[in-house]
Amino acid sequence: MNNPKRAVAYARYSSDNQREESITAQLKAIEEHCKRKNYVLVKIYTDEAKTATTDHREGFQQMITDSQKLLFDYVIVHKFDRFARNRYDSAFYKRQLRINNVRLESVLEQLDDSPESVILESILEGMAEYYSKNLSREVMKGMFENAAQGIHTGGRPPYGFKLNPETKKLEIDHHKASAVKIFFESLKNNISLQKIADNLNFLGFRTQDGKKFSKNSFYGWATNRKYIGDYIWNVSSSKNTEGKRNSNKKKPVAEQVIKEGLLPQIISPQLFEEVNSLMALRKHKPGTMKAKVNYLLVGKIFCGKCGAPYNGNSYHNSKNKDNVLLTYYKCSGKCGNTSIRKKDIENIAIDKLVNHCFSPEGMKDIVIRVNQLYQEQRKNSDNDIDPIRKELKELESQIENLIDALGKGIKGLEERIIGAQKRQELLQEQLLRIEIIKNNDEISETAIYNLLEQKKNLLLSSNDDEKKQVLQEYIEQIILNPSRDINRFDVEITYRVFNGGGEGNCTPVSKTCCKSVYACILYFKSYLFDS
Repeated sequence: MNNPKRAVAYARYSSDNQREESITAQLKAIEEHCKRKNYVLVKIYTDEAKTATTDHREGFQQMITDSQKLLFDYVIVHKFDRFARNRYDSAFYKRQLRINNVRLESVLEQLDDSPESVILESILEGMAEYYSKNLSREVMKGMFENAAQGIHTGGRPPYGFKLNPETKKLEIDHHKASAVKIFFESLKNNISLQKIADNLNFLGFRTQDGKKFSKNSFYGWATNRKYIGDYIWNVSSSKNTEGKRNSNKKKPVAEQVIKEGLLPQIISPQLFEEVNSLMALRKHKPGTMKAKVNYLLVGKIFCGKCGAPYNGNSYHNSKNKDNVLLTYYKCSGKCGNTSIRKKDIENIAIDKLVNHCFSPEGMKDIVIRVNQLYQEQRKNSDNDIDPIRKELKELESQIENLIDALGKGIKGLEERIIGAQKRQELLQEQLLRIEIIKNNDEISETAIYNLLEQKKNLLLSSNDDEKKQVLQEYIEQIILNPSRDINRFDVEITYRVFNGGGEGNCTPVSKTCCKSVYACILYFKSYLFDS
């Protein structure tokens, strides 16, 4: 059974003229929303007499910080303007939440992340690819030149090194370098990571953050060629389509920048190679993992009798000689409503989505609304260029000053540098997006149709993760009404797009949501009989 989703509330009022009951009313609506969605409300964050046009809000910042600790899955606000009124702050912090696998939801504006918006973002990303690669080539060219001279290209220096603020090159921090030498000698002598950590702590060494060492503190040390004097850069894998980077995945050696002898050595190349050879011999194959069942509609199916969500369940049929695994969705409210076989409901959801939302009529509707949404963004983008450029200039100066201060030994600046760099990256992307919008009067209908065809093909693929991605995006909810047995069921599916040519009643989901976003509610009965 799936664990219940954890949610936190964020409420704010922005004027001394507003009464405290304003927050009380927001929280009441949020609590009711969580009850309907069967979320467990684990914490409440509030900011009183604070405006959302600034991110200098104590409760808000604490919530963002806590999202990194995997304490909750959702942030619930009454309306999105409680979260932020500045669109770039909103985009920045939404991204932070997404990176931490936390979703933002509004009580009154449930369809903020509509399929149309997702499609438009995908189209704009595709249009930006050429521009981004061009810009990236120029930026990388400069960084390659710096790397060739051994100039530090950013980020925290490896343990054992420090940054010279004048030359911008790495120098040995002799005290910390002693810990690096102990680490390599210990690995050579087959001493465990935990024992190495204990020894370093006993000798008074501490991590970059001033904490005691643990066995997990040495990630990347053993394979870092900078310790033998080689300048190595451009190692981490590229970001994926969501802007995320797998720090554990490395680029092929041919794509990395390796300049031998540009840095001072902390350990000898012989010791480095010996330790890495020993580590390669100690590697063992991971044990065979049990296959996990991928429930494609998790979080989307609700009981029409008690309102509780349906969770995925599975068990092996001991009566069958092959010990077959049976998979189904079951009401978590234990009201007695029938369960439904996983394959049955997922196949129906896919079939109806393909035949209605991805029908020629349905796709035509989506194409029209994506272009409408694009035109709305064009109107709003003209006044954004100057403020973004001004903030980018301020950030560039701020980052340079912080790096200089870090090089002079001032501690505790790493997080501020990383935060400023992330903000800079976001604004650069937003500026590029605006320039693309200004240079293109409309979105190519062919591009939108092609993207919709791709999504349709994902639904029909054999990859469950690809199917789940589309189902989660396009289905708002599925209500399973009471029935007498598992072979008969009455279902209402609410899609997150309007289907002008499809069946069923199509009605606005909410008066407060974007007027171009509708849900097609499809009612049907299905009778399944075992042959």
